Amino acid sequence: MRTRLALVLLVACAEASPPEPTVATSSGGEGSDATAAVAVDPAEPTPLLAAETRAESAAMAEAALRTMVREKVLGAWGREAPVLLLAPDAIETEVVEGETRAFVALSEEALRALVGELPERLPRPTFSGPFAEVVAPLQEAAIANFVCQRRRELFEDECELTDLEESVRLAAEALRPLRLEPLWSGGVPVNGQGQPLRKPAVRVALGDESATGLAGLPLVVTPPEGEPLRVTVGAEGLALLNVLPGDGLVASLDRAALVPPLNAIFPELRAPLQARRTSLRRWALVSGRDDGPFAEALDRALRARGAERRLGLASGRGQALKTARGSRRAATLRALANEHGGALDVVLVARVESHFASRMGSRRTWYEAEAEVEAFLAWTGESLGTFEAQGNANGIGDERAEAAAREKVARDVARQLIAAPVIGLSRDATAARALRDEIVAAL
Repeated sequence: MRTRLALVLLVACAEASPPEPTVATSSGGEGSDATAAVAVDPAEPTPLLAAETRAESAAMAEAALRTMVREKVLGAWGREAPVLLLAPDAIETEVVEGETRAFVALSEEALRALVGELPERLPRPTFSGPFAEVVAPLQEAAIANFVCQRRRELFEDECELTDLEESVRLAAEALRPLRLEPLWSGGVPVNGQGQPLRKPAVRVALGDESATGLAGLPLVVTPPEGEPLRVTVGAEGLALLNVLPGDGLVASLDRAALVPPLNAIFPELRAPLQARRTSLRRWALVSGRDDGPFAEALDRALRARGAERRLGLASGRGQALKTARGSRRAATLRALANEHGGALDVVLVARVESHFASRMGSRRTWYEAEAEVEAFLAWTGESLGTFEAQGNANGIGDERAEAAAREKVARDVARQLIAAPVIGLSRDATAARALRDEIVAAL
């Protein structure tokens, strides 16, 4: 891959005489070396900035030319800055000896107009809320200073710079608590086939809340291979990313895109975007009001095998899940998954019944119980299967006997859930072997 660059900067001085136009010439006859200069129309303004590149393709030549012009107009900061300076029709191309030559020539008038438009062209996040008082004024002053510095460099103009030292200190203090974190706790949820169930997303956080008031803040997503993706933070402090999650994928604040000194006042913000396979590890249970012994026994059995403590749901949500069917239930489940931000994968909807079976003497009683549990993947609302169990147990008095029967079927259901490949708990190989041994021992 070859790209050749050339850049000429011509600064006009008040005492200098207008340059003579260059006339196209050629020398030598057939078989001799020939040279030619581009003819300059005396009626055209003299270029103040002229640049050209050559590359194997037009796209490569134009990209290199844009980088070249950005660096010249914006200084060293502008080389990587995501700023569009040249309209497509401002760049001319031609094919020379199998390569594409891209070139541009700007008169002083055109270059001054371009620099005059910089306040609108430069990246400009909208700082509001808690950041409005200290960061927003700093941004305006920083942009004004930056444009002034470029005018001094390019045209030797005189303009006044504002001292920003104290403003920078105050803004840095206000921004220091910011964090960038994945929106989905633990990673982007993926199903058993590795397909993402939600888009990768990150949020800028301030304490426990999303940091609103940073709309337009630039982020860059850097994959292990391939081109980086640039996105901006929305008004809610979130950024949704059109990428596939994976190891090594990182989103970070694109400080290089912020006009100095804004690029130095933000802390380094980074967030990984790896995938996380859904499982029964993060779960919730919907059951009846008198299902306490069943719920507690199921909780103990699943936690002993690596699940987290069951997530409590608002009573209204639980009732809605018990009564809703079809698309309504699926919508309720998806909303739950979104609300809990990655803390919930599987929802178990249980129906438990128990009844008196027999009595042994005057104190010990036998109860029978049966349970039907349907498991749902919260992210999609799809059913992962129905699990049934029946059992009986005895105890001193009706209450203890009934609780023992419900606990017994809960342990049976837990074993079935753990053994189901579609919702089983994710473990590494060593833990998986220990889990199988534990299950066998418990049977």
